[in-house]
Amino acid sequence: MPSPKGSPPLSSDIATAAQAIAHRMSGEQGGIGHHSSAVMDLMYRGARYWGLAQIRSLRMAKRRPDTRVLGILAVAWAAIDQRLRAPHVVVDEAVAAAKQIAKEIGGPPEVEKKIAGFVNALLRKTLSDPAAAALDFKHPTARWNAPSWWIDRVIADYGDGASQILDALSARAPLTIRLSDHVQHIPQYLERLTQKGLKGFQVGPRAVVIEPAVPVHQIPGFAEGQVSVQDSAAQWVCEIFQQAALRIGRPLKVLDACAAPGGKTFAIAQTVDCEIWAVDGSSARLQRMQDDWSRVAQCAVGQVHFREFDLLDERAWGSQDLAQQFDMVLLDAPCSASGVTRRRPEIAWRRDPSALAAVVDIQRRMMDTLWTRVTPGGELVFVTCSIFSEEGEQQQQAFLSRTPDAQLRPSPGRLLPLSDAGCGEDQDGFFYARFEKFNDRHAATGHDRADSAAHGAVARQ
Repeated sequence: MPSPKGSPPLSSDIATAAQAIAHRMSGEQGGIGHHSSAVMDLMYRGARYWGLAQIRSLRMAKRRPDTRVLGILAVAWAAIDQRLRAPHVVVDEAVAAAKQIAKEIGGPPEVEKKIAGFVNALLRKTLSDPAAAALDFKHPTARWNAPSWWIDRVIADYGDGASQILDALSARAPLTIRLSDHVQHIPQYLERLTQKGLKGFQVGPRAVVIEPAVPVHQIPGFAEGQVSVQDSAAQWVCEIFQQAALRIGRPLKVLDACAAPGGKTFAIAQTVDCEIWAVDGSSARLQRMQDDWSRVAQCAVGQVHFREFDLLDERAWGSQDLAQQFDMVLLDAPCSASGVTRRRPEIAWRRDPSALAAVVDIQRRMMDTLWTRVTPGGELVFVTCSIFSEEGEQQQQAFLSRTPDAQLRPSPGRLLPLSDAGCGEDQDGFFYARFEKFNDRHAATGHDRADSAAHGAVARQ
């Protein structure tokens, strides 16, 4: 199938996608530029085949190739398996892409010939031996697109249930949106999607999956701030803050400690009467958040103030014009992001055990720092988009053990990834914990704290 008239040849798209994949997988800093929808599609497909490309290339070659060449192979094998083009067309275009990248790598002409020949040989050998190619997918790294240490960590946490979790995280994530309270009836909204030629599936109290995925400007109600893109697991913050508002009984004073890119901040502002201080350490991320706030503010019942500073710098607090005590503190903590790899396949390849240990320590320090900002009777809400117990259950228990004036309140707890929108179930992997600070006039006994911990572990209360 030829490329559409006026668009770059497939080989150019493959080369661009391969270089972007290599950039992401290697953990290089900086942006990767804006790309066409065709390139973005190839990038995502190839990124999900990164583990397969490593296993297969090691089986057929003596050593691992350059990451950009490995990116070409990942994209090409994905395109062949998913029948994007006829296999021989994919091979020819991938070889042309290899020549293009070889020129950019530099070196004598024989280098270009060698790289192109290498890509050609591996792709054609795959086509000539489909049985061996099929066996490659049985390797855990290929099946679940993650390094062995990552897979072992999931197995250690979940045992026999690990396969189902890893399978869900290997599936392609859909486009999920959150409906604000301005959208009164989900059935009517689903009808609006039908009129646009789209399918909608309700997967949460406010969550709707849209198929096929479309650019945001094509989503009904997006420009008006009535809907926002947000995974259904992330939307449980709305229920938590609604419950807290009813318990506290007044407009909430809220600190969103790691606010950017703003999804949870805006969800809260569109759900409860509150005043939110949205804090982030990145000026660029905070600016993008402010730009998006101009869209959603028209459907908000709360106010948002934006502040840039480092939460762990005690001196920075004094220089800020913000409240010093809050009814609710949301810590959407830095984490491994192991629960969202179906959306960002590169995550598992950019982490290692030492990085996981470092981020767990940062979470601990942030929890302890922010606890001092919670008013008696208020709450600290701890959230990670992780499936690792170190960033969930273990972190929760450790905080309770060292914080005598904290007790758990009911929360969604551990949310495991699901991927079946047609059956009303689709979400990333998340963990929630709510810690209430005792009033000065009340102290908990060990029995009280044990009861509250058991009660707080109940999911989706």
